[in-house]
Amino acid sequence: MPAAITLLAAVLGALLATLLRIPAGALIGAMLGVGLLKTAGVTTFDIPAVGRFAVYCAVGWLLGQTFTTESLRQFKDAAVPIVVCVVLFVLFGLALGWALWRFGGFDPHTAFLSTAPGGIAQIGVMSAESKANAPVVLAVHALRITSVIFIMSAGLSWLGKR
Repeated sequence: MPAAITLLAAVLGALLATLLRIPAGALIGAMLGVGLLKTAGVTTFDIPAVGRFAVYCAVGWLLGQTFTTESLRQFKDAAVPIVVCVVLFVLFGLALGWALWRFGGFDPHTAFLSTAPGGIAQIGVMSAESKANAPVVLAVHALRITSVIFIMSAGLSWLGKR
């Protein structure tokens, strides 16, 4: 019975968050749905290691499907500026992670994964597999993604008018 209740909470949360157009809605909504059950004291189903492996493979498969010859060509053509950007993202993320750890009361795993550049699915997997507080890490990334979407949408709209 815990498996059915947990699955229902995950699916309903995912559907609701998706309908509300929350970035990474299925992931965030499922997490919140199951998290609400757990915090309410309801017994939930823990996915066994083989199940987590299958889910992570599916995420890798999904992400692998986005690769194209064009994207690889674009990367090759701009490799140096891309590598410089990546190095700067990582260094800035490390500095921010250190600040969250030192001044924000976060444990090191949660602090550094919260500020690591990357997609919410990938960072979510890393935080779930590490000693990080995964819900906190995912909340920080959801806030980051939402902020970027709103700011970039406004910026791109403004650029389109020029």
